[in-house]
Amino acid sequence: MSRLSWQEYGIELAKTAALRSEDPFIQVGCSIFRPDNSVASLGYNGAPPGINIDWSDRDERRKRVIHAETNALKHIKPDEADRMFVTLMPCGDCIKNAASYGIKQVFYIKVYNLDETARDLASEFGINLKQINI
Repeated sequence: MSRLSWQEYGIELAKTAALRSEDPFIQVGCSIFRPDNSVASLGYNGAPPGINIDWSDRDERRKRVIHAETNALKHIKPDEADRMFVTLMPCGDCIKNAASYGIKQVFYIKVYNLDETARDLASEFGINLKQINI
């Protein structure tokens, strides 16, 4: 058995975090790592605490769901971590949030086609976006 690389480990943790999501349309997970490769935080997409979402209405649920990246970032301090691993490429808002916490690299599995600004913002903010196939 071969040992997982740090990228593989980060993505596998993100995939595991996504299993906690109750969103029937898309389950997204995120793991955040410190420069020393320790895990800083995990998050998944879901309802804000104490809020019930009607998951049957896809458009209405979009207005209420907190993204996995935001849920993971809320458990770290700015500049505590440098890498984020996500099952779905972050949207523009999540790229802005990641930049505000000092994230420099974002690794993801699938491309998010609903927000074209993410790539431009990542480039502007000095965040390296990299799709990985695992």
